Amino acid sequence: MTIPLALLGILLFAVVTAVLVVWGMRKAYFQRETLSNMLLSKGAERVMRHLKTHDTITEAEVRKLVKDVQATEFYSRRRASVREDRVFTAQLIDAMLHDGLIEPAQKGRQIYRKKERETKKERRDT
Repeated sequence: MTIPLALLGILLFAVVTAVLVVWGMRKAYFQRETLSNMLLSKGAERVMRHLKTHDTITEAEVRKLVKDVQATEFYSRRRASVREDRVFTAQLIDAMLHDGLIEPAQKGRQIYRKKERETKKERRDT
């Protein structure tokens, strides 16, 4: 084995190790945000599944649906779960309103319904 070939092998090993370390550190740095987004996504899925069979949903019903939601990343021991259901419910409803998944059913009350999708013709008219 020649010296330049051995140096090339050592250099490639060092580069691969550095890439894996940076990737792991980045994943650990953003893990809390990722778990939070996964928790909101799972909560929204439960609410939308409920709205497939029901016309409306109240804030209290949302709280009951999402009180035991948990999220974990693949190959990770860390787990996110709902601790303060009132705070999480408010965040979830705000996120779903912002994303256009639900809309208020009655003004001044905490009752929501699935938002109706606009057709292409309705979008052109506005």
